[in-house]
Parts: sequence; C-alpha cells; structure tokens
Amino acid sequence: MANFNEMAMLFAINNVQEHQNNFNNANHERQTRNKEMITDPFKLTDRLFIKNFRLTKDVVKDLIILLSPHLSNSLRSSAIDLNTKIFVTLNFLATGSYQSPIGNSRFMGLSQPSVSRCINEVVAALNLPEIFNAWIKFPKNINELTDIRNGFYRKTGF
Repeated sequence: MANFNEMAMLFAINNVQEHQNNFNNANHERQTRNKEMITDPFKLTDRLFIKNFRLTKDVVKDLIILLSPHLSNSLRSSAIDLNTKIFVTLNFLATGSYQSPIGNSRFMGLSQPSVSRCINEVVAALNLPEIFNAWIKFPKNINELTDIRNGFYRKTGF
C-alpha cells in the first residue's frame, strides 16, 4: 500500500510541475508575442507597408484624416483606436484573408469579433456619399464608357 501511495504522490507532484511548466511557457509565449507586435504600422518599410495594406503611407494618412470624423471614438480604456480600425480593414481588404488571422497578426492582436466590428464601421464610413462619390466615378453616358474601354484596351491590350 505504501508503494501505491508513493506512486500517487509522485504522479501528483509530476502533474503539478507539468501544469506549472505549461503556465510558464504560455506566459513566455504571450510576452514574446507582445514584443513582436508592431504597434505602429507606419514604422514598417514602404515595401512591407504596401504589401500589407495595398496603399502608400501618405494615402493611408490622408484616409485616416478623411475617415476620422465618421468613426466612433469610444472613451473606454480598452477601445480600439481609429488608426487600428482603419489598418485592420485595409489589411482585410488588401489580403482577402479571414478575419481571425488578421486579428491574430503581429500588426493587430484583436479577436475575430473585434476585427468584424472594425471592418463594418470603416466600410460603412467609406460608403458614405461624401466619401464614396469623391473617390469613385462611374461613366455618366455611353461616350464616357467608350472612352474608358478604349483607354483600358490601349493600356492592357485586351
């Protein structure tokens, strides 16, 4: 019986040590991940910035200024700032990735529901008539459409 009790005690001690190691490893991974987080995407190289957001830094700065009045700015301490909302949305639109990997990326660190809310809010702002109509133009008649088609053909060959 003493042998069984000793084995049970060793098993329990080993189990506690294993849980402690797992906890320490998870803590270390979290700290490492936080160190790897890029808090300001504007610090990326121009090439990497365009690769992730499909726009230049200057265009994104202009976009932030343009969208700021139309995005909510919560007073909560855990609120997502305006820049992050815009970067999350641009990354989603630029890469075509799912929302979870975007939130988990080293740029963002957000949950999938938070990413979804950011995308909804920024896209709604982009679709406001004063913004949408300033950036997107449709041909008003057949002559404009023909000119656009011909210009496209000259550029691309098809």
